[in-house]
Amino acid sequence: MDFPMELTNPRLRRSIVTLLILSAGIIVYANTFQAPFVLDDTPSIVNNKAIRSLANFYPYGSGYFLPGRSVAYLSFALNYHFGGLDVTGYHAVNLIIHLISGLLVYALLRLTFCTPFFEDHHRQPTAGPETQPGILSFFASRRSFIPLFAALLFVVHPVQTQSVTYIVQRMTSLATMFYLLSIVLYVMARLSGERGGSGEREPAEKEPATAAKVRIKPVLLIFGAVLSAVLAMLTKPIAFTLPLAVFLYELCFFHGALRKRMVYLAPLLATLPVIPLTILGVGGTSDHILLDAGDQLRVGSDISRLDYLFTQFRVLVTYLRLLVFPVNQNLDYDHPVYATFFTPPVIFSFLLLAAFFGAAMFLFLATRRAGASSTLRARLPSCLVDPAARLVAFGFCWFFLALAVESSFVPIVDVLVEHRLYLPSVGIAAAFATALYLLARNLSRPTGAKCLALVSLALVMTLGFATWQRNHVWGNAVRLWTDVVEKSPNKGRASNNLGVALEQAGRRTDAFRMMSRAIEVEPGYYKAYYNLADLYLVSDRPDDALPLLQAAIRLQPQFTEAYVKLGAALMRGGRFRDVIAFLEQNLDRVKEEPEARFYLGAAYAFLGNRQAAMRELDILTRFDSAFAATLSGLLGSKSNHGFIHGSN
Repeated sequence: MDFPMELTNPRLRRSIVTLLILSAGIIVYANTFQAPFVLDDTPSIVNNKAIRSLANFYPYGSGYFLPGRSVAYLSFALNYHFGGLDVTGYHAVNLIIHLISGLLVYALLRLTFCTPFFEDHHRQPTAGPETQPGILSFFASRRSFIPLFAALLFVVHPVQTQSVTYIVQRMTSLATMFYLLSIVLYVMARLSGERGGSGEREPAEKEPATAAKVRIKPVLLIFGAVLSAVLAMLTKPIAFTLPLAVFLYELCFFHGALRKRMVYLAPLLATLPVIPLTILGVGGTSDHILLDAGDQLRVGSDISRLDYLFTQFRVLVTYLRLLVFPVNQNLDYDHPVYATFFTPPVIFSFLLLAAFFGAAMFLFLATRRAGASSTLRARLPSCLVDPAARLVAFGFCWFFLALAVESSFVPIVDVLVEHRLYLPSVGIAAAFATALYLLARNLSRPTGAKCLALVSLALVMTLGFATWQRNHVWGNAVRLWTDVVEKSPNKGRASNNLGVALEQAGRRTDAFRMMSRAIEVEPGYYKAYYNLADLYLVSDRPDDALPLLQAAIRLQPQFTEAYVKLGAALMRGGRFRDVIAFLEQNLDRVKEEPEARFYLGAAYAFLGNRQAAMRELDILTRFDSAFAATLSGLLGSKSNHGFIHGSN
């Protein structure tokens, strides 16, 4: 059956493509809308005062707020404004961002085939017709197949689940969306300036009014590209590489005099200082510029720069493996740190990465010379000198460039996390789609198109099913952390978080077991002591909680919550003088903690020091009306009870 209308009408073709991309994304993420808040969702969203009111939203506001991620936090504030802490709204926004990014991947690659590099090759004689009649013409056309297949790979790949289903990692997906939008607008501006259009073929002659619009169009598009770049950089500092990615794209697919090219490049290159100035402007250092580009899982790192770099060679290979063969995915990897280059995993990983980079350079040079050198074309397989191979080279370079911020010299505790692949995966998706197309081109035209159709459909369905299954794991906190503990059994954080999930599910006995296990496998993980102490407190065993809280403070003296909880444990044990002595001694740490001020006021009240208790009540009135009301009631009734214990 032939579908000439669907294949030749640009507007209808774009509608069909958009529907395919949107449908694929919605289907594979349809089971995520009730996935709970986990891990860093708690400090960044659930307990974050900065997002509670749009009126409080500014970089120096209260709550957990990184200046280099202000746009992401604004999006959380909008979610909270319209839906509170209902996870459905947060997941819906995350999915919308992901779908828009998928459409932008398609748009970027579709526009790429309209660039001068491909247009020059398109005007040269070819060995035969590129398309076939009927529906198979889609799979025989690089302009149609490669952009759509790459976009579908990006949308349905299971490695993206951590950037989409893990709510706080909207920081990554939103930054990527603006990143892609900026490049798409830049390419449209370049094409508009090159041919007086937006990438489609235009008539040679235009009306004067139309010509004026054409002249102003590149300016508006460049303005949009710069605005999108700044938004990306204020969402997450991984966007620091965006101007360099634009430069790479310009180098690969455009040509002309340097002066003319710099007219377009200069505005985007001028955004390079945005991230450094944002961080340095609030008292940061040069290290913080890249440290802030890390992840919310980070709690500080004592890994040396060289050790981190050596480890990243192995991590980058693991990233490539996850993109090609996404099995054994894990929210919290327990990856070894390598202290020397001269160990087989590091050396072999370095050689493999060097081979990939060398292949990219070879393909760049081969395609650069393919149009002019019949000798080179005769010596190499046609797929290596085919102009589409330039996309493979670009995709490999994009992968390395996009990981340069988080996989280089700046140590981050979590050396391997999946959401760092969200932006780099765009390059690999483009490279893989192109490579598959070029391999199929070696077959006869009808056979190649049929094989391409079957293989691409099978891959999209397989990856989509894997994504659905991975999202099923994310759908329940106990299920998610059980999966992590099975894959990272020696990581205290995994056992600790499973314990928290079990307690929230009402399985306190199992929660005690997992918290204790967390301390056994990682004695230095202070949060396990804190959470186990909290379990003892809610089980009315304050004496058992005290040594655990003291251990948590000893391991992490800056952990304010432990001071507050220790005050609660002393209060629950009726040790009012100890409450006063401990909290007064550490008042510099807890002076702005309403719960601690309540315990201090209540202890004074129980000991009959009404003046000191009233002082704390005055302070609480400014901080927290609920605690103030409770302390006021306690002072009014002069009862022997009335305090509340700490929250989990």
